[in-house]
Amino acid sequence: MKVIPFETLYSTEFFISEPMSKPQNWATRGNIYNAIGKPKVSHTLLWFKNCSGVITDSQKNVITVEKNQLAYMAKGIEYVVEFKDTAPEGEDTVVIHFQMTDKSGHDIAPTLTPVVCIKKVEPSIGLAIDMLAEEFRKNVVCTPEVCSVIYKILAEIARKQKRRSTKNKFACIRTGIELLEQDSDMSISDIARACGVSECYFRRLFREYSGENPIDFRQHHRIERAKQLLLSDEQLSVGEVATELHFADIYHFSKTFKKYVGQSPSAFVSAGKYSLEGKEI
Repeated sequence: MKVIPFETLYSTEFFISEPMSKPQNWATRGNIYNAIGKPKVSHTLLWFKNCSGVITDSQKNVITVEKNQLAYMAKGIEYVVEFKDTAPEGEDTVVIHFQMTDKSGHDIAPTLTPVVCIKKVEPSIGLAIDMLAEEFRKNVVCTPEVCSVIYKILAEIARKQKRRSTKNKFACIRTGIELLEQDSDMSISDIARACGVSECYFRRLFREYSGENPIDFRQHHRIERAKQLLLSDEQLSVGEVATELHFADIYHFSKTFKKYVGQSPSAFVSAGKYSLEGKEI
C-alpha cells in the first residue's frame, strides 16, 4: 500500500471505484464494531452523525471521535469501534466504503492509522453524505454521481490538511507557495525575498513541502496545464499555448515540454487526436 498524505492528494490524480454507503444504528448491535482479525477490504469514511466513539486499531493506536466528526480508516487495517451516546432508533453513523488507486492502478492510502479527518462536518458535506446513502437505497445506483461525492469529500479533507500544513511548518514560506501555485513569473530569489528568507532556505523548505525544487514544481504544473490546453476544444496553437503559460518563446516551450512529457507538443497533439479517434497510438 502506497501512502500519499491527504495534503499531497490535493494535487495528485487518483481514482475512486466500488463505492458503497449506508446509514447505521449501533444501539441495536451492542454499540461495538469489531474488525480485529478481519482486515478491511476497502477504505472507510465514517461520519459520526449522531453519536461519538473510540477507535482502536490492531497496533493499539487510539482516537476519540466526537459527534459530527468524520473518521477515516485505510483498506487492510484491523480495528475496533466502541460507539457512545447512541439512540435506540435513527441513524448513529453513515459509512462510506470505496477503493482508491493511483494512475497505475496500485492501492494508495492517505494514512495507515485511523484518523479524524474532519473535526466538524459542515452542512454541505453532511447533505452530500446523506445523499450518498440515499442513492444506495435505489435498485440502480448512479455510480458517477456517487464517486463525485466521495471525490468532493476527499478534496475537502485534502484542502483542510494542506492549509494546516502550510500554516504550521511551512508558514514562513506560505507566500512563496501561493505564488508558485498561482504560476507567478517571479524569480525564486525574489519569491524567497518576499517570504523574508534566504533563497537556499526557501528552496530546501519548498522541496520538503512539495517533493520538488521550485523550478521543477512550476514547470511541471505548467506542462500539465499545457497538455490540457493543447487537447482542448479551443484548438490553441503551440505558440498560443506557450504565450498563455508565460514561456519566453515557442523554442523554450517545446524544449521544456519534451523534457517533461518525452515528446514534442506537436507529437503530443497528434497522438491525442489518434487516441480520440479510437486508433492505436
